[in-house]
Amino acid sequence: MNTFKALLMREYWEHRGAFLKTPLIIGAITIVILLLAYFTTERFDLKINSGQAIELGAKQLENIDPEKITSALDIFMLSTGSLYHFVLFIVIFFFLLGSLYDDRKDGSILFWKSLPVSDLQTVMSKLVTAIIVVPLMFTACLIISHLAFYLVLSVLLLFNGVNPFTLLWANIDYINNWGAFLIGCLAQAAWALPIYGWLLFASSFSKRRPFLLAVFAPLLAGFVWYWYNAIVEFNVLKIGVLKTIGVLMAKATTPFTSGLGFDFENVDFDPTQQTNLELIRTMLNGLTSSNIYYGLLFAAVVIALAVYVRRFRNTT
Repeated sequence: MNTFKALLMREYWEHRGAFLKTPLIIGAITIVILLLAYFTTERFDLKINSGQAIELGAKQLENIDPEKITSALDIFMLSTGSLYHFVLFIVIFFFLLGSLYDDRKDGSILFWKSLPVSDLQTVMSKLVTAIIVVPLMFTACLIISHLAFYLVLSVLLLFNGVNPFTLLWANIDYINNWGAFLIGCLAQAAWALPIYGWLLFASSFSKRRPFLLAVFAPLLAGFVWYWYNAIVEFNVLKIGVLKTIGVLMAKATTPFTSGLGFDFENVDFDPTQQTNLELIRTMLNGLTSSNIYYGLLFAAVVIALAVYVRRFRNTT
């Protein structure tokens, strides 16, 4: 257990810039945008209305229905959460893509293999970092960013004679918004696990440029499967063996050819109508889809291959 914990700490110290600084920078940018918007509006108001319009507008906020304020805050938190989800996937994508390739490239693999650490532990530490550690760090950073944003907004409201505690803080749905983001991270990890496993395999197998194998091989498989379906549909080719192989390929490449596997056609989601609890329920129900089991099977195979390849490949 101590060995595995040390491996997780290694991943954090080697990539803390991407894991920690990136989400905090996103939060800082949202605060800068808020300040720029406010001071730009204030300067324009000073020239046009001698600074009265902002103060009057702020006073009118106190007459708005609290449910509408809560809904607006939910949309803001959902929107920033969606941005964090997107950035989270990009960070994990490039982290896993270079996770088993970089130490072969710089020769440090010889040092790590001299330690009493198995290849299975090494690969699993990178996978656990991707599906648990990084999402938890992004969740913590999102919470910090939201709180910092609301603190700055509170100061601006105070300057304009508005009580931020009754208008802002009392109408924030903290638990459901942050809970929805965290559950969304876990759901994203479950659906993206085949992609994560494939990236580990590409990183361990590629002698150079793992990006080409990681991206273009699935695209080629999807392209071949698409044209195979087109040919079969027009009754040009109906061979049992090829059809069986094609079905297996379709199941294996589902995570690549259909996004992360979500069935968006059957999900009626409107952020202005659906509550966070319903959103959480939708994400949890998505984990019962049969497609996810094919993805998990595919992930288990490619992760096992990544461990096997790393055991015998010491250099690029």
